[in-house]
Amino acid sequence: MFIKNAWYVAAWGNEIGRHLTQRWITGEPLVLFRTEAGEVAVLEDRCAHRRASLSKGNLVGDAVQCGYHGITFDCSGKCTHIPGQDKIPPAMQVRRYPVIEKWKWIWVWMGDPDKADESLLPEFQYNDMPGWLATGGCLKVNANYQLLTDNLLDLTHETYVHGKTIGNSAIVETPMEYRVEGNEVHVQRIMRNTPPPPLFKKVRGFTGNIDRWQVIRFQMPANVSIDARGYPAGVDDLEQGMRWFSINSITPIDERSSLYFWTITRCFALDDDNLTQMINDQILKTFLEDVEVLEAQQQLIETDTRANPDISIRADSGAISARRIVQRLAQADATQAQPVEASVN
Repeated sequence: MFIKNAWYVAAWGNEIGRHLTQRWITGEPLVLFRTEAGEVAVLEDRCAHRRASLSKGNLVGDAVQCGYHGITFDCSGKCTHIPGQDKIPPAMQVRRYPVIEKWKWIWVWMGDPDKADESLLPEFQYNDMPGWLATGGCLKVNANYQLLTDNLLDLTHETYVHGKTIGNSAIVETPMEYRVEGNEVHVQRIMRNTPPPPLFKKVRGFTGNIDRWQVIRFQMPANVSIDARGYPAGVDDLEQGMRWFSINSITPIDERSSLYFWTITRCFALDDDNLTQMINDQILKTFLEDVEVLEAQQQLIETDTRANPDISIRADSGAISARRIVQRLAQADATQAQPVEASVN
């Protein structure tokens, strides 16, 4: 189930320019482009005439010309030209989606445009906050978006999947705590006097044990930030330690595939370009390990015919809470949605 009245990341800001770009979000096709003034516009990627893909057409000024029959739509989705015909039927229009460009990403509101509310964006200010430096990317994952959210809310798997980068036994030896606040889920582990994982050693040169924090925040529909900190054991000094945020936004393409937008944003050694590249490469390697697990999991879920195959454990508490929030909000959106009927004159 998808929450419709919510913001989803459609692209990195630098991906969208004076060209037509297609994205699928919650099973709906979109076409994105920048106007001559630099604003981002998002329209339904189906021509109102014969449902051809507008993203395969042409950008003419600030209008999209369908590449099939030349019918043209402006930034609002209104038809402005039909070749060989002066009268334009009122129904000859395509849907326009509310859009916000913020925190390096382009966000699209998939539900009722009258309910689009910027305050419902997740708090991802660390992506471009002064004193912080972000590096990141986007991965196509052939798995349901909630499997990725589950993965980020239960970091127990780091011990077994990411032993060469961010995982070690300290994670499974330390119980997690969680709480639900409205439509948010908070999960945390504080690991005292434990060996640093391999990537932490590379990044900050730790020689002894550290105190380590994993403070996780889920914001609907599928946004997870992880405040990750490591300081020499017993020392509360960032100059000797490290702190970064793992910022994650998962956009469902459809029921079984997702776009995984991610950054690592840190507040130390900001001028060290080699360190930035090393962090990017190591985290990408880590996330590709997740992708391998999740895509195999998706296949096994699809081929399992049992009615109730999953058996939950304590570490699932945060993920289960997030799923309940999504289910409740998605059901509310579905109940409130009214079908739109179009007529052709």
